[in-house]
Amino acid sequence: MDQKTKLTLDQNRPSPPPSAFCIIKNAILKYEAELSGSVVLSVILYYLLGNPLASQFLYVSHQVGPNQYDKGVGDVYFVFFWTIMFTFLRAAFIKYIYLPSSRYFNIGEASKRQRVAEQSYILAYYVIFGSAGMYIMYHSPHWFNTSQYWIDYPHVLISRDMKNYYLMQLAFWIQQIYGLHIEKRRKDHVAMLSHHIITILLVGSSYISNLTRVGNAVLCCMDLCDIFLSLAKILKYLGFTNVCNIAFGLFAVSWPITRHIFFSIVTWSVAVEPARYFDMEWDPSQGKYFTLTTQKIFVGLLMALNVIMFYWFLMIVKVIARLFTGNEIDDTRSDDEDESDVDSDEFQRNPKVCPDQEKKTLYSNNKD
Repeated sequence: MDQKTKLTLDQNRPSPPPSAFCIIKNAILKYEAELSGSVVLSVILYYLLGNPLASQFLYVSHQVGPNQYDKGVGDVYFVFFWTIMFTFLRAAFIKYIYLPSSRYFNIGEASKRQRVAEQSYILAYYVIFGSAGMYIMYHSPHWFNTSQYWIDYPHVLISRDMKNYYLMQLAFWIQQIYGLHIEKRRKDHVAMLSHHIITILLVGSSYISNLTRVGNAVLCCMDLCDIFLSLAKILKYLGFTNVCNIAFGLFAVSWPITRHIFFSIVTWSVAVEPARYFDMEWDPSQGKYFTLTTQKIFVGLLMALNVIMFYWFLMIVKVIARLFTGNEIDDTRSDDEDESDVDSDEFQRNPKVCPDQEKKTLYSNNKD
């Protein structure tokens, strides 16, 4: 049986009915912007009606002085709200702004438009929060001074900007776990998922442990080079090969500097410097959570993150090697680009369908 005959038989084979879970999942994805937006709007309405709890969803809480904030249970409400808010912003931007405009101007194929929309949202996030992180660090004692991570530890009280920045970052990475499973599956799905989980553990535990200065430095190391990566992806999908190569070159240069050199300096500081500046004793009443045990945990998480980043760096080297052999830049971390494209209307209505439905949709479009 030749390949064409086999494909025809597969096309004509009836697909099994979708499961209840599949139907619910597709319904949630179809109305993702509306569902998340209704939660956001409800919180805002409750706040306008004077509900005291609603303010903890919208604003950082536990203020103890002029631009001085402590940590507490109210932070959970803020992180929850911004997790939903990031879901809404992403879904609304893609569904109501980018996809309609890109279809109007006939920008690429449907699946490519979806990928450009996702990367445009990520680019905006990294530009905003990468800049915010650098601004906070520049106006803080720990600007290129690792000893200030530990001098006068614990840093229980933090500024309003730092608290907003830190909790929003935590909310974003929690939301990314969800986003990772609704976007097209990547080749490095396991590495990406592990990266997100480790990042959440580091951001959350460093916040509770009053290590926000270290966390700020780590997040800056992570965010800056991803600006160039997202930009390069967008340019690649849009077909601007030469400009894409320049953006990717900037990414390839910034990656080892920020994610290996600077990140290793921060990791070295966590592993070596604390004992020089304070007694590493467990005393929650004073906000002291950094002991020899917690130090080993933090260093272990940072090293695990470094292993994942080194794995990605090897992929980057492969892309650079392909570029010097005359091949077009391809993001080895992304999904395969040779899959059949789905109809743009169907793709916009159902960003991710169940496997049986996707197979049927792809076949029907191939027939056309």
